[in-house]
Amino acid sequence: EMTGTGNGFVLTRWDQLLLKCGLVVICVAFFFTTGCSTTDGLFKKRSVDESSKEQAVKQEPAEQITQLQSREKELERQVRSLSGKLKAEKVARDSLTRRLEIAQAAREDAIREVVRIRARIQGMASQAEASAMFAEARVILDRMEAEAFNEEALSELDLARSYMVRGKGALDTGNPGGAAYLFDLIPGVYEGMKKTDPRMIKVNVRIATLRESPTPSSPKIDSLYWGESAAGLEKNKEWIKVKISSGQTGWLMKSQVQ
Repeated sequence: EMTGTGNGFVLTRWDQLLLKCGLVVICVAFFFTTGCSTTDGLFKKRSVDESSKEQAVKQEPAEQITQLQSREKELERQVRSLSGKLKAEKVARDSLTRRLEIAQAAREDAIREVVRIRARIQGMASQAEASAMFAEARVILDRMEAEAFNEEALSELDLARSYMVRGKGALDTGNPGGAAYLFDLIPGVYEGMKKTDPRMIKVNVRIATLRESPTPSSPKIDSLYWGESAAGLEKNKEWIKVKISSGQTGWLMKSQVQ
């Protein structure tokens, strides 16, 4: 209720309270309306973000599949290329092997012919001279046996042994000239073997175990992997004592190296 005065109207205490309440209601309604609009916007934005994430998740496996398929094609191309190279290398290796076998057979024929001719020629070498050459060849052969560890060196060792056996046979059958010729071949084989780094061996299995002593139950020192190198030091039946790059020494099975 308002009362009149000379200066206008004056609000009663109740009117002022009602007016304040009305203002509060209007403000609450305004903020509620604005808040709902903002919240709705947030919900819409969140929905868009979640939709984008779902779309990205759906696209990601597809992209991965595309990348994997591309990688697979590249690997397949590499496999075909390597396979072709291996086939070409195998053909070349087989050809070289046949040529080597022919050359070795020709060499053996030549050696047999020389020994046969020397048997008919007197004065090529005396029995004493041939015996002295046999002793020298024996010393060289012992060195080769101590130093030969890898396959190439062992092949040269086998060749020298064959010359020793044949020379001894010629000496025993009264052909000192032929024996001297065969014994004289051994130093040349030894010189060739030394050029192959005869002590250096390589692991030819996936994992080779280095052990303290030449027995399977011996404690493990280290592991060597395919292609790793070691220097041979000593032989013991089916075992080889080696020195590895770290400086450690131990025993490997012969079947695990070449």
